Amino acid sequence: MKNRNGIFWGLFLLLSAGILIVSQLHLITYTFSFWTIVATIFLVAMLIKSLVYFMVPGTVFSLAFLAILYAKPLHITAIVPWTVIGAAILISIGLSLILRPFLMKHHPWMRYGHHGGYNWHEQRGYDHNIDVKTVDESDVDVTVKMGSSVRYVTSQDFKQADIDVKMGNAKVYFDNVTVQDTATINVNVSLGGVELYVPRNWNIVKQIDNNNMSGISEEGKPVVTEDSPSITLRGYYSLAGLKICYI
Repeated sequence: MKNRNGIFWGLFLLLSAGILIVSQLHLITYTFSFWTIVATIFLVAMLIKSLVYFMVPGTVFSLAFLAILYAKPLHITAIVPWTVIGAAILISIGLSLILRPFLMKHHPWMRYGHHGGYNWHEQRGYDHNIDVKTVDESDVDVTVKMGSSVRYVTSQDFKQADIDVKMGNAKVYFDNVTVQDTATINVNVSLGGVELYVPRNWNIVKQIDNNNMSGISEEGKPVVTEDSPSITLRGYYSLAGLKICYI
């Protein structure tokens, strides 16, 4: 594993140096911000690490988020972020199913152990590509890192949900919950996507901060009445997509 770590850091430093030199020499006509370069270096690091450790989802999602980051120069703004993220999920699952026999045969450490404290099955969801759970607590926590999760909330006294997504995708269904009066949904998304499925009678009060490379969309139309519960949607999303579906 030490050799793998050496390869990772060596390639990472070389590519980081290349990115910085190209950006400063203005060899590319399109102008990139400082934070775009920082995000690129981070994504390239994740891509190299995923390749070194044969992590299919990590490789696919790193490429997908690089595509989102450079959507304008690549002329693919029409398909970001949701089409790219959706395609990444399907490609990740498909490649994992196709390559799994080969990886298990030639890299048995994926089957039984850890590498650098990282458990392949538990963290990458190799046997369960999408993490699906039903929760009935009043306070709900959803954390996704380089993966996909689905949560069905069935609380009879829903008060708050904290959704934290980094380089992944989360779908949270609130259609079977009961809100006594008010509730809060906190969303923090970086390089990923979140879909919220909420009842039509919810009065969603948006208090969301985003940068210019993110998007928020709504599907369906709310039907708000005097008896509708007030749901405050707070948080921040960067290089990400947030979708509210009224069902």
